[in-house]
Amino acid sequence: MEQNNNQPVKYDLDFAREIYNLENGSYIKQCMQCGMCAISCATREIMDYSPRRLFNLIKLGKKDEVLQANTMWNCTSCCTCKARCPRGVPIIDVMHDLKKYAIQNGYADYPQAAFYKAFWAEVAKRGKSFEGGITARYYLIRGLDEVKKALAMKDVGMKMLKHKRMPLFPPKKIKGYGNLKKIINKAQEIERREAR
Repeated sequence: MEQNNNQPVKYDLDFAREIYNLENGSYIKQCMQCGMCAISCATREIMDYSPRRLFNLIKLGKKDEVLQANTMWNCTSCCTCKARCPRGVPIIDVMHDLKKYAIQNGYADYPQAAFYKAFWAEVAKRGKSFEGGITARYYLIRGLDEVKKALAMKDVGMKMLKHKRMPLFPPKKIKGYGNLKKIINKAQEIERREAR
């Protein structure tokens, strides 16, 4: 992901402004590049960029580098970076905003993005998660090659069913599901209004 020295550097400051306008995006401006998040992060070794480097790329308007990076998808939401940040930047919340932005803008090739979508769809449908539903949605989103991989692990699934570690049928919707649906709809309405 390094810039070719013969090519002019392209900055997309409109991208930076878009990110700053996300729910938690303005916190990125508070980052002082101290590196505390990087040394605190348990998954930093597998990230393309540490959170502070990703924030710097956002400030520079490097849209493709940011949205193609695996950084936000490898964030485990452990809160260590947030707890240790001297400026109190809610890094996890920023990462969640970036995931959502990446999905909405077609940068969702990572398997974690498929899981993110599958989990949300399942919880929104019932008010609780159903492992079988999440798994089915995940493999349908990922495509035929992933379905073949899933079939290769059928023995694990059968053992989980046998030992009642994974239910065969989905659970009933939660009590008060109608109220949850109203909350979700209201939040989505507010989001659409603010996006205009």
